[in-house]
Amino acid sequence: MKNILKNKKIALCVCGSISAYKSVDLASKWVQQGADVKVLMTKSAQKFVGKATFEGITHNKVVDDLWNNESDLNIDHLDIAKNSDLLIVSPITANMISKIAHGVSDDIISTTLLATEKPIIIAPAMDGNMYDHFAVKKNIELLKKNGVIVLEPESGYLASGLTGKGRLRNQEEITAEVERVLSIADDLKGKNILISAGGTREPIDSVRFIGNRSSGKMGHSLAEICSQRGANVTLVTTSNLFVPNGIKKISVSTAEEMKVEIINLIDSMDCIIMAAAVADFKPEIFNEGKVKKDGIEKMELNLVKNDDILNLIKDSKCIKIGFAAETSNHDEFGVNKLNSKDLDMIVINDVSNSQIGFESDYNQVKIITKKGDIFKSDIENKKIIASNIIDKLKTIIN
Repeated sequence: MKNILKNKKIALCVCGSISAYKSVDLASKWVQQGADVKVLMTKSAQKFVGKATFEGITHNKVVDDLWNNESDLNIDHLDIAKNSDLLIVSPITANMISKIAHGVSDDIISTTLLATEKPIIIAPAMDGNMYDHFAVKKNIELLKKNGVIVLEPESGYLASGLTGKGRLRNQEEITAEVERVLSIADDLKGKNILISAGGTREPIDSVRFIGNRSSGKMGHSLAEICSQRGANVTLVTTSNLFVPNGIKKISVSTAEEMKVEIINLIDSMDCIIMAAAVADFKPEIFNEGKVKKDGIEKMELNLVKNDDILNLIKDSKCIKIGFAAETSNHDEFGVNKLNSKDLDMIVINDVSNSQIGFESDYNQVKIITKKGDIFKSDIENKKIIASNIIDKLKTIIN
């Protein structure tokens, strides 16, 4: 297995959180894999972990001051900002999130992040209800929109004794994301890729609709990965998830709206990835206004079939990737869909498993190509799964 971290330059920024001690283990593992790790620390972080610990592990001086410089440039933060392959802030506090969201640069970490054009990953860790506070959520959304990769914290027991969302993401997942970002190649540059995401909503009246549990996370992750790899991405989505700059987002609600957008765009695309959960049926009649329940004991709906979008674009010359969200006979139904819709690749996942699927951040898929190649993933974060899917796409796209 290829060692992605070997000879990579990683800037590990550590903020003042009780989970700062976990970054020592990260630094140690990355160094053992051959990475050149330079640690930047705030003054608060040093209240939790000493500089000597990181210096002993990384064999590099810890950078903690804008004026006490070691580099040839005599400006350490600019040297790190320019020459690192990746910068990661783990843990990052609510205070530092606010600083980098609003361009404040009053310490070594915020100044370095402001000066870099390299990929930035942040792994928040904080106590109580802080992560769910409206100001923190707004700042996180702003960072995501501008391309910062956010490793959402886990829910669980916190240092204060409270239980909530704020635990630092586990080290294995942090390392996996670092490896994923470092392995990104500009291998889709110039390719036009159309991606659908989310679950369509088919209206009954002005208030009610028929829908499904799809969150749109898989499709949005695919769009983000394709964009990072140089593609021109158009995302047709029902989801309100934030979309990074550089991705063209088209918001829709119903299957009909999604169909119209895809039909209009398909001829200019090199590839379409149909990750959306498009409703198979819709109410035959749409009732204007709200249907009142008074006097109604039983309400009957007549449903009619929606057009099958993949069937409508069956003759398109672009590469077509479909998804099969199944609860049983996964391979059989998936392969049938691959063949009947003349797809180049099918991604099959088991939505009956509560650990993965629609609303989860995790998934496990089986990928089958028209040529018969088969790949099965482990249970992974959806961004990792998205990278696996795009890796397989790269083997068939011209």
